[in-house]
Amino acid sequence: MSTLYLATLGQRPEAITVAFDRLNEQYRYAGLAVLHTEPTISGIAQAYADLRAVCARDYPNIPAYFHEIAYADGAPLIDIADQRSAEAYHRAVLEVLYAYKRDGWLLHLMLAGGRKAMSIYAMLAASALFEPPHDRVWTVLSSEAMLSKPGQFHVPAGMREQVQLVELPLRPARIAPGTDVEALLARPISRGDAFLAKLTPAEREVADLLRRNPYASNDQLGKIGNKSGRTIENQLASIYDKMIGFLDFGETISDKRQALLDLLRSE
Repeated sequence: MSTLYLATLGQRPEAITVAFDRLNEQYRYAGLAVLHTEPTISGIAQAYADLRAVCARDYPNIPAYFHEIAYADGAPLIDIADQRSAEAYHRAVLEVLYAYKRDGWLLHLMLAGGRKAMSIYAMLAASALFEPPHDRVWTVLSSEAMLSKPGQFHVPAGMREQVQLVELPLRPARIAPGTDVEALLARPISRGDAFLAKLTPAEREVADLLRRNPYASNDQLGKIGNKSGRTIENQLASIYDKMIGFLDFGETISDKRQALLDLLRSE
């Protein structure tokens, strides 16, 4: 499979090519892709124009792909200003990475010099889609001498060791192959689903038993789920502890069992 170098663009495009040069010493990239916001009226207009020119001039044999992060209807998205723009940002970044993974690419994501929001959403998408150790996430650390000189798109002679590549730890929570990402993004996650995601598989099983049998005792739940009543009791105690931290009411919950049932039924 081919490997793609993927980067997020901010006002310092030099970080993208400096990191690419260093990584290109170790890996063979079949393409270079850049995530960016609106390229003409936003704050990255000059960075966008400079980076496109450098890619065409200095990497003529490596295809460069530029992906604008926009609203679903194509309207320009410059930055996060409200709930709608935040959701659009997340959707657009996830869709770009998903499309590459669906087409069989291995991805090396560089989070350096890009807008903070885009870097955050790119990391979230990587956590959902990447398959370590083949897919990787990087950042680049440079000396002040490198950072203080705009337009320095490549590492000067004698300064190579002042550019440090750091691989970021990645703990994937994968979207299964074949998942309809559009449907996934269109479906808002309920509070109950969000809480269930924090439980272990065994705890989720017990929570589901309780949800389906709200009036059963622990012993009865155990018989239904082929567990002992003591096991059910211990697992519910662990679930209650996590629920209190999840709800964060700042007050004592008088009936934990009922509170859990309410949470599991919530939208």
